[in-house]
Amino acid sequence: MATRTMTVRSGGRPALGWHEVTVKKATFDTNDNDSTYIDVWFNELPETLNMRVYEAFDKQGNEFAVGSIFRFANAGITTILDGPNGEKSITIDDNPNGLRDHKLNVYLYADPKNPKYSRVLKQPAPTVFQNEVEQFSEEDVKYWMDRAEGYYNKYVKDGVLGTHKTTGTTVDLTPKESVKAEAATADIPF
Repeated sequence: MATRTMTVRSGGRPALGWHEVTVKKATFDTNDNDSTYIDVWFNELPETLNMRVYEAFDKQGNEFAVGSIFRFANAGITTILDGPNGEKSITIDDNPNGLRDHKLNVYLYADPKNPKYSRVLKQPAPTVFQNEVEQFSEEDVKYWMDRAEGYYNKYVKDGVLGTHKTTGTTVDLTPKESVKAEAATADIPF
């Protein structure tokens, strides 16, 4: 017989709720339906527990879901331009390596389909910081956490995403339809 080595994690699964975490790594990929997403892993969480965020676009064609990860992690800002009415226009380098070692607040929840497993909500919240464009106070962080929890309660908690209800019948959506439904329910974070 051979000798086996195993690593046993102490403490079980991470507690549900909010966690301030540091990005370990991130990668972009595209699924079979040509939907682009970013996967983000964190130093403080098991390797099997990552945050996946699909691109989502507003009516003007601006991507905001993946952009919010860079914004809230204070990562990748390359250009800042002053706009009208005190607005600022920023350019973000979305190289996933730019997220490494940056902090975010992420929300862990029990998977509605299999509650013994945890998931990371696709809507993070910032930590307290200030850069050349904006500042996030503790009150601002709480606002974004509350907003993400509202999204969780409305769309994720009861397994709403991935299904579509029509006149009392629930129909499973294909991955592409599910991604479109998820993008349609996403809140623009700007």
